[in-house]
Amino acid sequence: MNKKMSVKKLRHRAEMPLLTLCIVLTVAIWSLLLYVVLVEHASPAEWTFPIIFGAAAPFILLLYSFKRTYWKTVVNAVELTDKQFPEVYELYVRIAKDMGFGSGKGAMSNIPRLYMTDGSGTLNAFASKCQVHKGYVCINSDLLEIAYSHNDLSGIGFVLAHELGHIKCGHVSAWRTIAHPMANLIGLGQSLTRAQEWTVDRCAYYYAPEGKESMMVLIAGKHLYKQVDMEEYFRTVHNHKGGLWLKLENYLSDHAVGYRRMEAIKETAEKGWDVHGKML
Repeated sequence: MNKKMSVKKLRHRAEMPLLTLCIVLTVAIWSLLLYVVLVEHASPAEWTFPIIFGAAAPFILLLYSFKRTYWKTVVNAVELTDKQFPEVYELYVRIAKDMGFGSGKGAMSNIPRLYMTDGSGTLNAFASKCQVHKGYVCINSDLLEIAYSHNDLSGIGFVLAHELGHIKCGHVSAWRTIAHPMANLIGLGQSLTRAQEWTVDRCAYYYAPEGKESMMVLIAGKHLYKQVDMEEYFRTVHNHKGGLWLKLENYLSDHAVGYRRMEAIKETAEKGWDVHGKML
């Protein structure tokens, strides 16, 4: 595959319209508040400090949150390196370089650090920021256990590409995070997050397609996922015909439900890159 796929092409088609709507509404409300305060109720001099503080406070809180979350994570984590779980780290570095990390600007200027934490049975991973232009990825130990016990490094590669996609596509940036309160206020918070998750699923499929079917671990569990007959699984999924309740459950979820994610992976393999997962 052409490794120079642009971020624009990687994005799910619903992501930017939803984000733009939330940013426009956020700016509009802030502008209205400023107008009411400065023009209608007081002289600018009286409100200079409160306005500056109010505008800066969300960014200060975000920077604090980034740092607090980072240190809360790393002090109870193991950092993966070329000497610590080297097989996984080598795979991670290869995928990161394919995605352009280490040769770009800003968040793309370096390869994000990779950490492992105790998952206590939870199959999860996340990406976040530790500095303005530096991100990191954290993966639960249960996912690494699968990689080693089932000899399934390709599956872990899909997860790693998914998380790196959040950083590559700007999902962990401070300005984007500020748009989420408005999204929640108008009932689109889950939808915006879900669109972002669709985007990084597309990143994972593009950069680590060999691990796509290992996503079944999120549905069937780490002990039985390899025993699932995929053809029969999709036959039974299609029997549900995607009715109202499926659409409602998908709308209320910040990640597309398992049916939808596996369906999109299958359709992408069959129909090509232009497949975008269903938002409902």
